[in-house]
Amino acid sequence: MNETIEKAKDLKELARFLSEINKQKVSHIGYCGEKVEEIYETLKQDFIDKDGDIKFLVARGNSGEIIAAIGMDIDDTRAEVWGPFNQPGSATLQDQLWTQIVNDNPTVLDFHFFINKENIGQQAFMNELKAIRTGEHLILEVQKQNFVSLDKIKSVSFKQGDFKAFEKLHNETFPNTYYDAKTIIHRLSTENILKVLKNESDELQGYAYFEMDTKMEEGSLEYIGISANAQNQGLGTLLLKEVLTDMFSFPQINEIRLSVDYSNSKANHVYMKAGFKPKNILISYCLKP
Repeated sequence: MNETIEKAKDLKELARFLSEINKQKVSHIGYCGEKVEEIYETLKQDFIDKDGDIKFLVARGNSGEIIAAIGMDIDDTRAEVWGPFNQPGSATLQDQLWTQIVNDNPTVLDFHFFINKENIGQQAFMNELKAIRTGEHLILEVQKQNFVSLDKIKSVSFKQGDFKAFEKLHNETFPNTYYDAKTIIHRLSTENILKVLKNESDELQGYAYFEMDTKMEEGSLEYIGISANAQNQGLGTLLLKEVLTDMFSFPQINEIRLSVDYSNSKANHVYMKAGFKPKNILISYCLKP
């Protein structure tokens, strides 16, 4: 077979290929979704630089169809690697794809991968690259049809007077995280929502921040935290169920997924009690050549 490697040009064609590959656990990559339209929108938003250059390579077979691909979502010197994605029998192309995309992006120094535990082929490729395994993550999913919404909600929308207590709890719960407290407040909108849970003395007991993308019919619970003196009272499960009730109140949302640390059995138990079911186990890797 005479394969050719080229930069992707037709994002809709690429999205269809990635969707088919990513629906199978044995070739699943965590960063990439499974819905064609969702993948297409992400490709448009995150894989085209300011000069219009698409950060995705494809390999084509004799008849011109895509048989393998790799892409990078680049942020400064850091990149999340989508792939390599391979059709059966095309795994030998991943070395060529990897070498070329690295050479095409010499400013990237830090590569991150998110690979399904059943994707043995890509785990072997990580070993070849000598990438460092950094964690194991459980992907949980709850569907609207299986969730019983709450009739009464105790949590309320964030107000500016809550900021100091919220910032303190957020820093304690998620130190050095990707959104600090001020960033969360600046992101608030009709679809980016911060709820707080208080006791009768108006003291902050917990909070949850979630983002909705009604266009893509997706919701993402970014943070949920309960203060130390309010734990072991069932408030974590209560707040989580309240947040899911809010998220499912958007008519476009039919399912919600979360990525959590596989080893955090205490937190995972709370998610399970709220109705989440395991979907995938993903392994994260980091490579700094």
